[in-house]
Amino acid sequence: MDTFLENYWSLYMDFLRDFASLTFGGFSLVYFCHLPSYVLRNPVLLNDLENESYINIMKRKASSSKDIQEMFQIFTEKHRVAPFKKDGKVVITVDKLLRFPKSNNHQQFSSQDTVILTNGTSKKNQKINRSTKPKNKTQLINTAVIKIKKRNNPSIIKNMSIYYLGDFSINVETQIKQVQQQARKILSQKENHPLYQKPAFQKWLQLTIASVITYIEITNRLLKKVSISCFVVSTTHSFINRILAVVGSTQGIPTICMQHGIISSELGYIPKIATVDAVYGQFEKDWYQNLGVDPTALEIVGHPRFDQIYSPAKVDQPTFIKKLGLRKYRKTIMIAVRGKEDINQWRKFIQVLNNKQKCNIIIKNYPSSQPHPLTKEFTNVYAIKGYTIYDIFPHVDAVITYSSTVGLEAMLSERVVFILDKNFKGKTGYFQNLQPLIQQDPLVLAEQVIAFLTKTSYRNYAEKKRSQFLSYAYPSNKRSFDRLKQLIKRLTN
Repeated sequence: MDTFLENYWSLYMDFLRDFASLTFGGFSLVYFCHLPSYVLRNPVLLNDLENESYINIMKRKASSSKDIQEMFQIFTEKHRVAPFKKDGKVVITVDKLLRFPKSNNHQQFSSQDTVILTNGTSKKNQKINRSTKPKNKTQLINTAVIKIKKRNNPSIIKNMSIYYLGDFSINVETQIKQVQQQARKILSQKENHPLYQKPAFQKWLQLTIASVITYIEITNRLLKKVSISCFVVSTTHSFINRILAVVGSTQGIPTICMQHGIISSELGYIPKIATVDAVYGQFEKDWYQNLGVDPTALEIVGHPRFDQIYSPAKVDQPTFIKKLGLRKYRKTIMIAVRGKEDINQWRKFIQVLNNKQKCNIIIKNYPSSQPHPLTKEFTNVYAIKGYTIYDIFPHVDAVITYSSTVGLEAMLSERVVFILDKNFKGKTGYFQNLQPLIQQDPLVLAEQVIAFLTKTSYRNYAEKKRSQFLSYAYPSNKRSFDRLKQLIKRLTN
Protein backbone atom coordinates (compact mmCIF):
# COMPACT_ATOMS: atom_id res chain seq x y z
CA MET A 1 0.00 0.00 0.00
CA ASP A 2 1.43 3.39 -0.97
CA THR A 3 1.89 6.35 1.39
CA PHE A 4 -1.33 8.13 0.46
CA LEU A 5 -3.55 5.08 0.91
CA GLU A 6 -1.89 4.12 4.18
CA ASN A 7 -2.48 7.63 5.53
CA TYR A 8 -5.99 7.85 4.05
CA TRP A 9 -7.30 4.59 5.51
CA SER A 10 -5.45 5.06 8.81
CA LEU A 11 -7.04 8.48 9.21
CA TYR A 12 -10.45 6.94 8.53
CA MET A 13 -9.81 4.23 11.15
CA ASP A 14 -8.86 6.85 13.74
CA PHE A 15 -11.95 8.89 12.90
CA LEU A 16 -14.22 5.87 13.44
CA ARG A 17 -12.61 5.09 16.80
CA ASP A 18 -12.19 8.65 18.11
CA PHE A 19 -15.85 9.57 17.63
CA ALA A 20 -17.42 6.14 18.21
CA SER A 21 -19.05 7.35 21.44
CA LEU A 22 -21.35 9.75 19.54
CA THR A 23 -24.54 7.70 19.46
CA PHE A 24 -28.19 8.17 18.66
CA GLY A 25 -30.98 5.61 18.44
CA GLY A 26 -28.56 2.81 19.19
CA PHE A 27 -26.20 3.71 16.31
CA SER A 28 -22.64 4.97 16.43
CA LEU A 29 -23.18 8.04 14.25
CA VAL A 30 -19.62 8.20 12.95
CA TYR A 31 -20.31 5.27 10.59
CA PHE A 32 -22.86 7.47 8.82
CA CYS A 33 -20.59 10.54 8.75
CA HIS A 34 -18.94 10.02 5.37
CA LEU A 35 -15.40 11.28 6.02
CA PRO A 36 -14.21 10.74 2.40
CA SER A 37 -16.69 13.40 1.23
CA TYR A 38 -14.74 15.89 3.36
CA VAL A 39 -11.23 14.58 2.65
CA LEU A 40 -11.53 14.25 -1.14
CA ARG A 41 -12.73 17.86 -1.51
CA ASN A 42 -9.86 19.27 0.53
CA PRO A 43 -6.74 19.83 -1.64
CA VAL A 44 -4.55 20.83 1.31
CA LEU A 45 -5.44 17.70 3.25
CA LEU A 46 -4.95 15.50 0.18
CA ASN A 47 -1.47 16.94 -0.19
CA ASP A 48 -0.74 16.29 3.49
CA LEU A 49 -1.75 12.65 3.06
CA GLU A 50 1.04 12.24 0.50
CA ASN A 51 3.59 12.95 3.26
CA GLU A 52 5.24 9.86 4.76
CA SER A 53 5.44 11.52 8.19
CA TYR A 54 1.65 12.04 8.40
CA ILE A 55 1.19 8.45 9.57
CA ASN A 56 3.04 9.30 12.79
CA ILE A 57 0.06 11.27 14.15
CA MET A 58 -2.23 8.27 13.78
CA LYS A 59 -3.06 5.92 16.65
CA ARG A 60 -3.88 3.10 14.27
CA LYS A 61 -2.17 2.10 11.06
CA ALA A 62 -4.15 0.45 8.27
CA SER A 63 -2.34 -2.47 6.66
CA SER A 64 -4.78 -2.31 3.73
CA SER A 65 -8.23 -1.06 2.79
CA LYS A 66 -9.49 -4.44 4.03
CA ASP A 67 -9.17 -3.08 7.58
CA ILE A 68 -11.86 -0.44 6.93
CA GLN A 69 -14.17 -2.98 5.29
CA GLU A 70 -13.81 -5.22 8.34
CA MET A 71 -14.75 -2.39 10.73
CA PHE A 72 -17.88 -1.61 8.72
CA GLN A 73 -18.83 -5.27 8.47
CA ILE A 74 -18.75 -5.52 12.27
CA PHE A 75 -20.94 -2.40 12.45
CA THR A 76 -23.51 -3.58 9.89
CA GLU A 77 -23.72 -7.13 11.26
CA LYS A 78 -24.39 -5.70 14.70
CA HIS A 79 -27.55 -4.06 13.37
CA ARG A 80 -28.70 -6.74 10.94
CA VAL A 81 -31.77 -8.81 11.75
CA ALA A 82 -32.72 -12.03 9.98
CA PRO A 83 -34.90 -13.38 8.49
CA PHE A 84 -35.85 -10.58 6.18
CA LYS A 85 -39.40 -9.32 5.83
CA LYS A 86 -41.41 -10.94 3.06
CA ASP A 87 -44.24 -8.45 2.63
CA GLY A 88 -44.31 -4.78 1.65
CA LYS A 89 -43.18 -2.61 -1.25
CA VAL A 90 -39.89 -2.57 -3.11
CA VAL A 91 -38.54 0.96 -2.66
CA ILE A 92 -36.37 2.43 -5.42
CA THR A 93 -34.49 5.46 -4.12
CA VAL A 94 -34.09 7.93 -6.95
CA ASP A 95 -31.11 10.31 -6.94
CA LYS A 96 -28.56 11.60 -9.44
CA LEU A 97 -26.44 8.42 -9.25
CA LEU A 98 -29.21 5.84 -9.75
CA ARG A 99 -29.29 6.45 -13.52
CA PHE A 100 -32.10 4.03 -14.32
CA PRO A 101 -33.57 4.87 -17.75
CA LYS A 102 -36.62 6.84 -16.66
CA SER A 103 -38.52 6.33 -19.89
CA ASN A 104 -39.27 2.68 -19.19
CA ASN A 105 -39.10 2.24 -15.43
CA HIS A 106 -42.88 1.90 -15.34
CA GLN A 107 -42.64 -0.97 -17.84
CA GLN A 108 -40.02 -2.84 -15.82
CA PHE A 109 -41.50 -2.61 -12.34
CA SER A 110 -45.04 -3.28 -11.17
CA SER A 111 -46.73 -0.23 -9.69
CA GLN A 112 -48.51 -2.58 -7.27
CA ASP A 113 -45.24 -3.83 -5.78
CA THR A 114 -42.88 -0.87 -6.28
CA VAL A 115 -42.72 2.70 -4.99
CA ILE A 116 -40.29 5.55 -5.57
CA LEU A 117 -38.47 7.30 -2.73
CA THR A 118 -36.67 10.57 -3.25
CA ASN A 119 -35.21 13.40 -1.22
CA GLY A 120 -37.18 16.59 -0.77
CA THR A 121 -40.81 17.27 0.08
CA SER A 122 -44.11 16.82 -1.75
CA LYS A 123 -45.87 19.88 -3.17
CA LYS A 124 -48.42 19.70 -0.36
CA ASN A 125 -45.78 19.87 2.34
CA GLN A 126 -43.74 22.49 0.48
CA LYS A 127 -46.68 24.86 0.92
CA ILE A 128 -46.82 24.06 4.63
CA ASN A 129 -43.08 24.58 4.99
CA ARG A 130 -43.21 27.98 3.27
CA SER A 131 -45.68 29.20 5.86
CA THR A 132 -43.46 28.11 8.76
CA LYS A 133 -40.09 29.86 8.90
CA PRO A 134 -37.23 28.12 10.76
CA LYS A 135 -36.87 29.61 14.24
CA ASN A 136 -33.21 28.81 14.85
CA LYS A 137 -30.00 27.50 13.29
CA THR A 138 -30.74 23.82 13.92
CA GLN A 139 -34.21 24.04 12.37
CA LEU A 140 -32.60 25.81 9.43
CA ILE A 141 -30.25 22.82 9.02
CA ASN A 142 -33.18 20.40 9.17
CA THR A 143 -35.01 22.39 6.52
CA ALA A 144 -31.94 22.52 4.28
CA VAL A 145 -31.21 18.82 4.30
CA ILE A 146 -34.71 17.93 3.10
CA LYS A 147 -34.98 20.67 0.52
CA ILE A 148 -36.19 19.29 -2.80
CA LYS A 149 -33.85 19.21 -5.78
CA LYS A 150 -35.56 19.51 -9.14
CA ARG A 151 -33.02 17.31 -10.92
CA ASN A 152 -33.99 14.41 -8.63
CA ASN A 153 -37.73 14.77 -9.14
CA PRO A 154 -38.97 11.41 -10.38
CA SER A 155 -42.45 12.59 -11.37
CA ILE A 156 -41.98 11.39 -14.97
CA ILE A 157 -42.03 7.78 -13.71
CA LYS A 158 -45.56 6.78 -14.57
CA ASN A 159 -48.12 5.06 -12.36
CA MET A 160 -45.85 4.65 -9.35
CA SER A 161 -46.46 6.03 -5.87
CA ILE A 162 -43.81 8.52 -4.83
CA TYR A 163 -42.67 9.12 -1.26
CA TYR A 164 -40.62 12.16 -0.27
CA LEU A 165 -38.23 11.88 2.67
CA GLY A 166 -39.01 15.44 3.71
CA ASP A 167 -42.62 14.48 4.37
CA PHE A 168 -41.44 12.29 7.26
CA SER A 169 -39.35 14.97 8.98
CA ILE A 170 -39.66 15.57 12.72
CA ASN A 171 -38.12 18.05 15.13
CA VAL A 172 -35.00 16.50 16.69
CA GLU A 173 -33.36 19.76 17.71
CA THR A 174 -32.82 18.73 21.34
CA GLN A 175 -31.18 15.44 20.44
CA ILE A 176 -28.93 17.12 17.86
CA LYS A 177 -27.73 19.70 20.37
CA GLN A 178 -26.89 17.00 22.92
CA VAL A 179 -24.74 15.03 20.47
CA GLN A 180 -23.11 18.18 19.09
CA GLN A 181 -22.10 19.14 22.62
CA GLN A 182 -20.53 15.70 23.08
CA ALA A 183 -18.64 16.20 19.81
CA ARG A 184 -17.31 19.54 21.00
CA LYS A 185 -16.02 17.85 24.17
CA ILE A 186 -14.16 15.23 22.13
CA LEU A 187 -12.71 17.90 19.84
CA SER A 188 -11.50 19.95 22.83
CA GLN A 189 -9.43 16.95 23.94
CA LYS A 190 -7.69 16.73 20.57
CA GLU A 191 -6.44 20.28 20.07
CA ASN A 192 -3.16 19.15 18.52
CA HIS A 193 -4.67 16.87 15.89
CA PRO A 194 -3.86 18.28 12.41
CA LEU A 195 -7.35 17.47 11.07
CA TYR A 196 -9.65 17.76 14.09
CA GLN A 197 -8.32 21.22 15.04
CA LYS A 198 -9.39 22.71 11.70
CA PRO A 199 -12.49 24.97 12.00
CA ALA A 200 -13.69 23.73 8.60
CA PHE A 201 -13.60 20.11 9.79
CA GLN A 202 -15.37 20.97 13.04
CA LYS A 203 -18.10 22.77 11.13
CA TRP A 204 -18.48 19.84 8.74
CA LEU A 205 -18.73 17.39 11.64
CA GLN A 206 -21.41 19.39 13.46
CA LEU A 207 -23.51 19.88 10.34
CA THR A 208 -23.13 16.21 9.42
CA ILE A 209 -24.23 15.11 12.90
CA ALA A 210 -27.37 17.23 12.51
CA SER A 211 -28.11 15.75 9.08
CA VAL A 212 -27.48 12.16 10.17
CA ILE A 213 -29.72 12.37 13.24
CA THR A 214 -32.43 14.04 11.15
CA TYR A 215 -32.39 11.27 8.57
CA ILE A 216 -32.29 8.46 11.13
CA GLU A 217 -35.53 9.80 12.55
CA ILE A 218 -36.96 10.34 9.07
CA THR A 219 -36.14 6.72 8.21
CA ASN A 220 -37.72 5.46 11.44
CA ARG A 221 -40.94 7.31 10.63
CA LEU A 222 -40.87 6.07 7.03
CA LEU A 223 -40.58 2.46 8.20
CA LYS A 224 -43.49 2.91 10.62
CA LYS A 225 -45.80 4.36 7.96
CA VAL A 226 -44.82 2.38 4.85
CA SER A 227 -44.57 -1.41 4.64
CA ILE A 228 -41.25 -2.07 2.87
CA SER A 229 -39.76 -5.37 1.70
CA CYS A 230 -36.56 -4.11 0.05
CA PHE A 231 -34.57 -0.96 -0.72
CA VAL A 232 -32.78 -0.42 -4.04
CA VAL A 233 -30.17 2.37 -3.79
CA SER A 234 -27.57 3.88 -6.11
CA THR A 235 -24.67 3.94 -3.64
CA THR A 236 -24.11 3.58 0.09
CA HIS A 237 -21.55 6.38 0.05
CA SER A 238 -24.53 8.71 0.24
CA PHE A 239 -25.14 9.04 3.98
CA ILE A 240 -28.90 9.01 3.35
CA ASN A 241 -28.76 5.68 1.50
CA ARG A 242 -26.40 4.31 4.13
CA ILE A 243 -28.93 5.18 6.83
CA LEU A 244 -31.77 3.59 4.85
CA ALA A 245 -29.70 0.41 4.47
CA VAL A 246 -28.56 0.08 8.09
CA VAL A 247 -31.75 1.24 9.81
CA GLY A 248 -33.78 -0.90 7.43
CA SER A 249 -31.66 -3.95 8.27
CA THR A 250 -32.61 -3.59 11.96
CA GLN A 251 -36.13 -4.48 10.84
CA GLY A 252 -35.07 -7.29 8.53
CA ILE A 253 -35.31 -5.25 5.34
CA PRO A 254 -32.59 -6.04 2.77
CA THR A 255 -30.90 -3.42 0.60
CA ILE A 256 -29.60 -3.84 -2.94
CA CYS A 257 -26.87 -1.37 -3.87
CA MET A 258 -26.42 -0.79 -7.59
CA GLN A 259 -22.96 -0.11 -9.00
CA HIS A 260 -22.99 3.45 -10.36
CA GLY A 261 -19.70 3.24 -12.29
CA ILE A 262 -16.64 1.08 -12.88
CA ILE A 263 -14.40 0.53 -9.85
CA SER A 264 -11.52 2.48 -11.30
CA SER A 265 -10.41 3.77 -7.89
CA GLU A 266 -11.05 2.01 -4.59
CA LEU A 267 -11.77 5.31 -2.83
CA GLY A 268 -15.35 5.47 -4.10
CA TYR A 269 -16.34 1.86 -3.38
CA ILE A 270 -15.07 1.02 0.10
CA PRO A 271 -16.77 0.15 2.37
CA LYS A 272 -19.49 -2.14 1.08
CA ILE A 273 -22.60 -1.67 3.25
CA ALA A 274 -25.71 -3.12 1.59
CA THR A 275 -27.11 -6.63 2.01
CA VAL A 276 -26.23 -7.35 -1.62
CA ASP A 277 -24.19 -5.25 -4.03
CA ALA A 278 -25.45 -5.64 -7.60
CA VAL A 279 -22.13 -5.56 -9.47
CA TYR A 280 -21.20 -5.43 -13.15
CA GLY A 281 -19.13 -8.59 -13.44
CA GLN A 282 -16.57 -11.01 -12.06
CA PHE A 283 -13.96 -8.26 -11.64
CA GLU A 284 -16.02 -6.67 -8.84
CA LYS A 285 -16.87 -10.01 -7.22
CA ASP A 286 -13.19 -10.94 -7.03
CA TRP A 287 -12.21 -7.45 -5.87
CA TYR A 288 -14.73 -7.34 -3.02
CA GLN A 289 -13.99 -10.91 -1.95
CA ASN A 290 -10.32 -9.92 -1.62
CA LEU A 291 -11.55 -7.36 0.92
CA GLY A 292 -13.19 -10.13 2.94
CA VAL A 293 -16.74 -9.67 1.63
CA ASP A 294 -18.93 -12.79 1.64
CA PRO A 295 -19.58 -13.89 -1.98
CA THR A 296 -23.28 -14.33 -1.17
CA ALA A 297 -23.43 -10.55 -0.62
CA LEU A 298 -22.44 -9.97 -4.27
CA GLU A 299 -24.55 -10.58 -7.36
CA ILE A 300 -23.65 -10.00 -11.00
CA VAL A 301 -26.53 -7.84 -12.25
CA GLY A 302 -24.94 -5.22 -14.48
CA HIS A 303 -26.85 -1.95 -14.66
CA PRO A 304 -30.18 -1.05 -16.29
CA ARG A 305 -28.69 1.98 -17.99
CA PHE A 306 -26.54 -0.37 -20.07
CA ASP A 307 -29.70 -2.06 -21.36
CA GLN A 308 -29.74 0.76 -23.91
CA ILE A 309 -27.36 -1.36 -25.99
CA TYR A 310 -30.36 -3.48 -26.97
CA SER A 311 -32.24 -0.49 -28.39
CA PRO A 312 -31.94 0.49 -32.07
CA ALA A 313 -29.93 3.59 -33.01
CA LYS A 314 -31.98 6.76 -32.54
CA VAL A 315 -30.27 8.68 -35.36
CA ASP A 316 -29.28 7.47 -38.82
CA GLN A 317 -25.78 7.85 -40.26
CA PRO A 318 -26.50 10.61 -42.83
CA THR A 319 -28.28 12.76 -40.22
CA PHE A 320 -25.47 12.22 -37.73
CA ILE A 321 -22.76 13.18 -40.23
CA LYS A 322 -24.65 16.25 -41.40
CA LYS A 323 -25.44 17.63 -37.94
CA LEU A 324 -21.85 17.31 -36.70
CA GLY A 325 -20.33 18.45 -40.01
CA LEU A 326 -18.15 15.34 -40.40
CA ARG A 327 -16.20 14.38 -43.51
CA LYS A 328 -18.30 11.64 -45.06
CA TYR A 329 -15.54 9.32 -46.29
CA ARG A 330 -13.23 9.54 -43.28
CA LYS A 331 -13.12 7.07 -40.43
CA THR A 332 -14.55 8.44 -37.19
CA ILE A 333 -13.46 8.00 -33.57
CA MET A 334 -14.83 9.35 -30.30
CA ILE A 335 -12.64 10.63 -27.47
CA ALA A 336 -14.12 10.91 -23.97
CA VAL A 337 -12.35 13.51 -21.83
CA ARG A 338 -12.88 15.05 -18.41
CA GLY A 339 -12.78 18.80 -18.92
CA LYS A 340 -9.25 20.17 -19.28
CA GLU A 341 -7.75 17.28 -17.33
CA ASP A 342 -4.76 15.84 -19.22
CA ILE A 343 -5.42 18.23 -22.13
CA ASN A 344 -1.76 18.23 -23.18
CA GLN A 345 -1.78 14.44 -23.39
CA TRP A 346 -4.89 14.47 -25.55
CA ARG A 347 -3.38 17.21 -27.75
CA LYS A 348 -0.30 15.06 -28.39
CA PHE A 349 -2.49 12.07 -29.18
CA ILE A 350 -4.48 14.02 -31.77
CA GLN A 351 -1.35 15.53 -33.33
CA VAL A 352 0.24 12.10 -33.90
CA LEU A 353 -3.02 10.72 -35.24
CA ASN A 354 -3.44 13.62 -37.65
CA ASN A 355 0.12 13.27 -38.96
CA LYS A 356 -0.46 9.67 -40.06
CA GLN A 357 -4.19 8.99 -40.29
CA LYS A 358 -6.48 11.99 -40.39
CA CYS A 359 -10.01 11.07 -39.35
CA ASN A 360 -13.11 12.62 -37.82
CA ILE A 361 -12.62 13.03 -34.07
CA ILE A 362 -15.65 13.61 -31.84
CA ILE A 363 -14.96 14.79 -28.30
CA LYS A 364 -17.38 13.93 -25.48
CA ASN A 365 -16.60 16.40 -22.72
CA TYR A 366 -17.64 15.39 -19.20
CA PRO A 367 -19.18 16.85 -17.08
CA SER A 368 -19.59 20.00 -19.17
CA SER A 369 -22.05 20.21 -22.05
CA GLN A 370 -19.89 22.88 -23.70
CA PRO A 371 -17.54 22.09 -26.61
CA HIS A 372 -14.07 21.08 -25.46
CA PRO A 373 -11.21 23.58 -26.11
CA LEU A 374 -9.54 21.07 -28.47
CA THR A 375 -12.47 21.40 -30.88
CA LYS A 376 -11.18 24.92 -31.58
CA GLU A 377 -7.57 23.84 -32.13
CA PHE A 378 -8.10 21.19 -34.81
CA THR A 379 -10.32 21.43 -37.87
CA ASN A 380 -11.15 17.72 -37.74
CA VAL A 381 -12.21 17.69 -34.06
CA TYR A 382 -15.93 18.10 -33.43
CA ALA A 383 -18.29 18.69 -30.50
CA ILE A 384 -21.15 16.26 -29.85
CA LYS A 385 -23.91 18.89 -30.30
CA GLY A 386 -26.34 17.37 -27.84
CA TYR A 387 -25.92 13.73 -28.81
CA THR A 388 -25.55 11.16 -26.02
CA ILE A 389 -22.84 8.52 -26.09
CA TYR A 390 -25.45 5.94 -27.08
CA ASP A 391 -26.38 8.12 -30.06
CA ILE A 392 -22.69 8.31 -31.01
CA PHE A 393 -21.47 4.72 -30.54
CA PRO A 394 -23.17 3.24 -33.65
CA HIS A 395 -21.46 5.83 -35.87
CA VAL A 396 -17.83 5.60 -34.75
CA ASP A 397 -15.09 3.08 -35.53
CA ALA A 398 -13.45 3.21 -32.10
CA VAL A 399 -13.64 4.95 -28.72
CA ILE A 400 -10.66 6.36 -26.83
CA THR A 401 -11.16 7.37 -23.21
CA TYR A 402 -9.52 7.87 -19.83
CA SER A 403 -10.23 5.27 -17.13
CA SER A 404 -13.98 5.81 -17.29
CA THR A 405 -17.24 3.87 -17.37
CA VAL A 406 -17.60 5.15 -20.93
CA GLY A 407 -15.00 2.55 -21.91
CA LEU A 408 -17.17 -0.29 -20.64
CA GLU A 409 -20.29 1.18 -22.23
CA ALA A 410 -18.57 1.48 -25.59
CA MET A 411 -17.39 -2.13 -25.48
CA LEU A 412 -20.91 -3.28 -24.61
CA SER A 413 -22.04 -1.32 -27.67
CA GLU A 414 -19.62 -3.43 -29.76
CA ARG A 415 -16.97 -0.76 -30.18
CA VAL A 416 -13.25 -1.36 -29.68
CA VAL A 417 -11.89 0.81 -26.89
CA PHE A 418 -8.45 2.30 -26.23
CA ILE A 419 -7.53 3.75 -22.82
CA LEU A 420 -5.22 6.70 -22.13
CA ASP A 421 -3.95 5.44 -18.81
CA LYS A 422 -2.33 7.23 -15.87
CA ASN A 423 -1.62 6.70 -12.20
CA PHE A 424 -4.13 8.03 -9.68
CA LYS A 425 -5.11 7.54 -6.04
CA GLY A 426 -6.55 4.13 -5.25
CA LYS A 427 -6.12 2.77 -8.78
CA THR A 428 -7.54 -0.76 -9.14
CA GLY A 429 -6.23 -1.63 -12.62
CA TYR A 430 -9.73 -2.19 -13.98
CA PHE A 431 -8.69 -1.96 -17.64
CA GLN A 432 -5.30 -3.72 -17.38
CA ASN A 433 -6.55 -6.82 -19.22
CA LEU A 434 -6.95 -4.65 -22.32
CA GLN A 435 -3.21 -4.30 -22.85
CA PRO A 436 -1.79 -3.19 -25.28
CA LEU A 437 -4.94 -1.15 -25.98
CA ILE A 438 -4.25 0.70 -22.75
CA GLN A 439 -1.19 2.99 -22.71
CA GLN A 440 0.11 5.86 -20.57
CA ASP A 441 2.09 7.40 -23.42
CA PRO A 442 -0.32 9.21 -25.80
CA LEU A 443 2.14 8.75 -28.68
CA VAL A 444 2.20 4.98 -28.25
CA LEU A 445 -1.59 4.93 -27.86
CA ALA A 446 -1.98 6.88 -31.10
CA GLU A 447 0.11 4.27 -32.91
CA GLN A 448 -2.19 1.54 -31.55
CA VAL A 449 -5.24 3.39 -32.87
CA ILE A 450 -3.60 3.97 -36.26
CA ALA A 451 -2.85 0.25 -36.54
CA PHE A 452 -6.48 -0.52 -35.73
CA LEU A 453 -7.78 1.90 -38.37
CA THR A 454 -5.43 0.70 -41.11
CA LYS A 455 -4.73 -3.02 -40.58
CA THR A 456 -7.34 -5.77 -40.78
CA SER A 457 -5.24 -8.14 -38.67
CA TYR A 458 -5.00 -5.58 -35.86
CA ARG A 459 -8.74 -4.88 -36.02
CA ASN A 460 -9.39 -8.59 -35.52
CA TYR A 461 -6.91 -8.69 -32.65
CA ALA A 462 -8.48 -5.64 -30.95
CA GLU A 463 -11.96 -7.10 -31.31
CA LYS A 464 -10.77 -10.31 -29.67
CA LYS A 465 -9.37 -8.28 -26.75
CA ARG A 466 -12.76 -6.56 -26.37
CA SER A 467 -14.62 -9.88 -26.22
CA GLN A 468 -12.18 -11.36 -23.72
CA PHE A 469 -12.42 -8.29 -21.51
CA LEU A 470 -16.22 -8.33 -21.45
CA SER A 471 -16.38 -12.03 -20.61
CA TYR A 472 -14.83 -11.11 -17.25
CA ALA A 473 -16.01 -7.53 -16.73
CA TYR A 474 -19.63 -7.80 -17.89
CA PRO A 475 -20.73 -11.39 -18.62
CA SER A 476 -24.18 -10.32 -19.75
CA ASN A 477 -26.62 -12.85 -21.15
CA LYS A 478 -29.83 -11.04 -20.34
CA ARG A 479 -31.04 -7.51 -19.62
CA SER A 480 -29.94 -6.02 -16.33
CA PHE A 481 -33.52 -5.10 -15.44
CA ASP A 482 -34.43 -8.79 -15.62
CA ARG A 483 -31.49 -9.83 -13.45
CA LEU A 484 -32.30 -7.12 -10.92
CA LYS A 485 -35.91 -8.27 -10.68
CA GLN A 486 -34.72 -11.83 -10.10
CA LEU A 487 -32.47 -10.65 -7.28
CA ILE A 488 -35.32 -8.66 -5.69
CA LYS A 489 -37.55 -11.72 -5.88
CA ARG A 490 -34.90 -13.89 -4.24
CA LEU A 491 -34.38 -11.46 -1.36
CA THR A 492 -38.07 -10.83 -0.74
CA ASN A 493 -39.79 -14.19 -1.23
